[in-house]
Amino acid sequence: MPIFRLEKSEEDDVSKAELVIAQETNLELEKHLENWLENSPRQTLAQEDFLWIGRQTSATDEDGTIFSDLFGVDSKGNLVIAELKKGRTPRDVVAQLLDYAAWADRLSEPDIRDIAETYFETRDEFNGKTFDEAFKEVFDLPETDEIPPLNGRLRLFIAAEEIPARVAHVCRFLRTSHGMDINCVAVSVFQTELGEVVVSTETIVGDEDFAAPKTQQREHPSSPPRLQSDHPIDQVTWEAVQEFTKGDPNATFTLIDIEKILSEKYPDLAESSSPRNRIRGSCVNFSTRRNYPKGEDRYWRVEKGKYRLYDPEKDKIPDSE
Repeated sequence: MPIFRLEKSEEDDVSKAELVIAQETNLELEKHLENWLENSPRQTLAQEDFLWIGRQTSATDEDGTIFSDLFGVDSKGNLVIAELKKGRTPRDVVAQLLDYAAWADRLSEPDIRDIAETYFETRDEFNGKTFDEAFKEVFDLPETDEIPPLNGRLRLFIAAEEIPARVAHVCRFLRTSHGMDINCVAVSVFQTELGEVVVSTETIVGDEDFAAPKTQQREHPSSPPRLQSDHPIDQVTWEAVQEFTKGDPNATFTLIDIEKILSEKYPDLAESSSPRNRIRGSCVNFSTRRNYPKGEDRYWRVEKGKYRLYDPEKDKIPDSE
């Protein structure tokens, strides 16, 4: 998929601007991509936040030692494993990813915390913090909230310049027939004539629904209600906030409060981070709002993990922000 930059005319008239194609660059993608994703865990692989807790973490079994490129958790406490490859993804990367997943699946909560806190010693932003402190900071949880159970589900990612059809076919089979949360993301790097580097990502496998094992399909053939396309995430999130606060501009809510309401109405949103991302993107004083889908000015962050409805008459953002 080509990437273009907009070249304006001398009159600086946007209507007369031209689209100029950005050329793909020969940067060492595998080396740089690992750094980029490690430094930018928000909204990159799956349009949601991750907390990385390991890089090149070793997993040892009877056949030797393997290393995962990036290892993390999502807001639900699920483990995230990412394998990053330059060029065409080899078929054996799927087997390598499954080897690592089998190791990670056996990790206990103390194991996960130990891995994370060892890794945090190498990261300035989390150095000296416990796993719980880092988790609450990244996912904006109040100090009084408990961390969700860890390792409830594994989420697997393959990112490469090209995802061959056979690799995509195997991953899609694992996802749709065996309920594995496995995703393939194609990554392209472009450079404009001005030297700007642009990174494009395309989900090749990951948008498909999970399928329950065939025995469960026979026992429970009906599907739960799903969020329809005519009910956008922004709107149903707003309706859930209105329901919880009853329109009271002084009532506070947490991200988990809204997720609970939505997961009861739309079970397919139970494992999704989209509602919390929409709230952050519509929260006028959230410091990293630019990292989320931009929405209307609807919410105000009262304190860590707590929000209320935005009141433009009294809520003023300091010039320093």
